[in-house]
Amino acid sequence: MEILISILNSNGFAGFATILTGSVAILTYFSQKKSNKIQAARVLLTEIRTAEEQIAIIDDKISSGNLSDLPTSVIKSGNWKKYAHLFISDFDQDELKLINSFYDHGELIENFARRNANYFWITTEERARTTVQTIAKFVTGSFENADPNKYVKDRLTEYGNGMDLYNTPYSPKVTVDRIKILLQKIEKITTSSAGIKLKKLSNLDK
Repeated sequence: MEILISILNSNGFAGFATILTGSVAILTYFSQKKSNKIQAARVLLTEIRTAEEQIAIIDDKISSGNLSDLPTSVIKSGNWKKYAHLFISDFDQDELKLINSFYDHGELIENFARRNANYFWITTEERARTTVQTIAKFVTGSFENADPNKYVKDRLTEYGNGMDLYNTPYSPKVTVDRIKILLQKIEKITTSSAGIKLKKLSNLDK
């Protein structure tokens, strides 16, 4: 017992205990850092996949001329800016440039898609206001007509046919053109070398 107490009180044991405690702290730090990196890689991979899906939808809609319902949420949170420092040593300069470009272009596509949506709803509300005013004029004009109901009904039919014929959502050409240019510039990440590395870093094979 005295020998044990002597060992515990020795300078050598105190130094060993300090080293042991420090080693455990270091191992814990690196283990936590690795866990955080895996989690960050999974967050980025999910965000990029979602962005690619939304960009594909926008591309399909613009190609078909359907501009009324473009997705307005492409880059969910912009987590690359938050986690990029964790992956500096994992990607080469070209891969880092590719991911940076993807996020930059994705955010711009989202911005222009929102502008397009705003134009669409502004136009829709203006047409609704104009329609109400036009109907009011029809009703007022019917007062001097022999058959007011028929007069209003005929005017509404003509007006409705005209609206159906020319009722195309308004969107400034420059907005759509900018989206088209950005769609040509943006490159897919998940099938690139950067995407493959990101999958490995996230411990996901697919």
